[in-house]
Amino acid sequence: MLDDADKQGEKAYTTHGDERKRSLVLAAYQLIAERGFEELRTREVAKRAGVNIATLHYYFARKEDLIAEVVAYLLALFRSMGVEEGEMEDATPLEHLRLMFLSLQKSTQESPEMFVVLAELVLRSLRDHSIQSALLQMDDEWRKYLRWVIGMGIGQGEFRQGLDVEKTVDEIIVILKGATYHQIATRREVDFLGFLEDVKRILTSPE
Repeated sequence: MLDDADKQGEKAYTTHGDERKRSLVLAAYQLIAERGFEELRTREVAKRAGVNIATLHYYFARKEDLIAEVVAYLLALFRSMGVEEGEMEDATPLEHLRLMFLSLQKSTQESPEMFVVLAELVLRSLRDHSIQSALLQMDDEWRKYLRWVIGMGIGQGEFRQGLDVEKTVDEIIVILKGATYHQIATRREVDFLGFLEDVKRILTSPE
């Protein structure tokens, strides 16, 4: 059964209308979340998707091809966490950041498997250049957005002048990655809004 994040990801992720291929990707994603890459077996993926192994190999000649589609699906899930274009048109830079923190908090609570699969992919990316490239692309998109928000905040006088944008982007990403992984690993609620207050001090307090 798909939760809200998965449903949103389904909208963003496309396999050109082929439901059997989509079901195989989702089955692999779920198995990685439950058992990790070491226990990912193509026969088990096919069984969970309700097809035979020959059908799986019709769509994915190699296991690596299936994993690449899982990466694409996960990236679609993360991209679907954002708001619709125009919805934040009049938002202040701090409101943009608040939404980011709250969206991550909600996702860790409602869809923790997203972050479990991401952690599995990060480890695998150390040995797989194609996965590493995809994850770096996601980070690059995140960094681009944060540069825009921080630059807007400086320009509007909401954030202090002289702020080192690249250093601040790094700090925000490290804080959010650390918070999400800590919550997934410990299953203890993390105070995302408390971390947002720390970020606000970085952005607004004089050096």
